[in-house]
Amino acid sequence: MQHPKDHITVGIVTLPYSIILAGWIMPDGSVISNPIAAQAAAERLNSASRTVH
Repeated sequence: MQHPKDHITVGIVTLPYSIILAGWIMPDGSVISNPIAAQAAAERLNSASRTVH
């Protein structure tokens, strides 16, 4: 992230930032407003996606 409201990308996972919802949108539709928690969630999703393939 270069700016506080950038999308978070980890590997093949990208969590887009929503200005309207003021947070990063997870694939299930939930919103995480804490950037550190969103980064950790993206890392978990990325590592889970590697175990599926």
